[in-house]
Amino acid sequence: MQKITTIITTVPTGDNEGPLRQRQLAMRDEDLAALGRVRFTLHNTQVLTGQDRVTFVDTLTRDDSE
Repeated sequence: MQKITTIITTVPTGDNEGPLRQRQLAMRDEDLAALGRVRFTLHNTQVLTGQDRVTFVDTLTRDDSE
């Protein structure tokens, strides 16, 4: 059976938002790494661009049939 999960990360794009943007991207990296350690594989990333933010929607899958 295949399991599917998503990580949704919203990141500000404003010039004054650099520190917050870096923290949120670092948290996304940590979330992806944590799921990778339990055998999830990044399947797809969609990037949604808004007026003052960007949203990453990462879809990960894991095959539990083993």
